[in-house]
Amino acid sequence: MNIRVRATLAAICSCALVALIAPAAQANLLSILPGSCGNQTESQPFSRWGDSNRYTLVSGGTFEVGSLPWTLLSGASVGSGNESYYVNASSDQRSLSLPSGSSATSSPVCTSIYHPTLRLFVKNTGSASSRMRVEALYPALLGGVQLARLGDLSGTSTWQPSPALSLTATNLLATVSLQQTAIAYRFTPEDTSGRWLIDDVYVDPRMR
Repeated sequence: MNIRVRATLAAICSCALVALIAPAAQANLLSILPGSCGNQTESQPFSRWGDSNRYTLVSGGTFEVGSLPWTLLSGASVGSGNESYYVNASSDQRSLSLPSGSSATSSPVCTSIYHPTLRLFVKNTGSASSRMRVEALYPALLGGVQLARLGDLSGTSTWQPSPALSLTATNLLATVSLQQTAIAYRFTPEDTSGRWLIDDVYVDPRMR
């Protein structure tokens, strides 16, 4: 094998290696190694609605004063007015406003890959026909970030807990970790007729 052929093969191998590493690195932006979730604080914020499961608060999910590790786009903003049940703390005073055309994406939360469940409080003072789309973002096995639609929420002019929104094991078995992973959640009004607020966003990270 001459020098030119060896150089060509080496270049091909290098490109292939980079192609394999780059997606894995991107996926690891959301990945969390097993065993790193032990410091999560759990509570039963939905017990008065017959849900005795134990949930952990999504970071920044109360929208109170301080840094908000969420990505807010196109007019999404924190404002005054807490959800009316004060499940996190009686002193809470804020919630997240999601006007038409906006979206908000949470910071990643550590969870089991087996049926993680999301619940939050919602309010819509606009048209009763308006819906808010809820999606989950999670790392794919071969790189990149997967997107799964969890549901479309309706809301009324009074604060109410959302239904439990779950990812299936079918979705999450294709993640980087075989036990635990990180999931971020995105909230997007689907039309111009709603006036949405969300507050106190929780995840039940355990297998059910």
